[in-house]
Amino acid sequence: MDDVAVAFVPHRSTWWLRSAVLRPGRDPAQCRYPGEDDRRAASAAALDGDVALSVGTVLPEAPPWDPPAPGWRIRGMATAPEVRGRGLGGRVLELLVSHVAGTGGGVLWCNARTPALSLYRRAGFVARGEVFDLPEIGPHQVMWRLVTPAAPAPAPSP
Repeated sequence: MDDVAVAFVPHRSTWWLRSAVLRPGRDPAQCRYPGEDDRRAASAAALDGDVALSVGTVLPEAPPWDPPAPGWRIRGMATAPEVRGRGLGGRVLELLVSHVAGTGGGVLWCNARTPALSLYRRAGFVARGEVFDLPEIGPHQVMWRLVTPAAPAPAPSP
């Protein structure tokens, strides 16, 4: 899927895939997360033309424990079933991690659905606590990692 572009997108363009994959039957507008209007928040998508095949969002939000750094939360990671296993979710997650690094880094965390745990492990996340059940959604595991700030770009030579 080399022809698939991964880019930042408006939050609203992720809602329909979130609805279809994460909350079937829910109106896409109901898949908006609190905090998406924060100017530091970002959504990313793997795009085949104008069709989102995989999406995710990152928001400034402290984890439910006392973190050693500012908190960022990943929400709404979803990949269309017909393209799972092709690395698109990993590419979207990589772009979200780079966004956090570019805005100063911090503790990046999520409530990951258990079938997606390997995605997060491959990206350097570790589990925290036990698996828990979210009503109507299913089993989840808190995953987290520390993201170091991106180094500033070198100054151009005179």
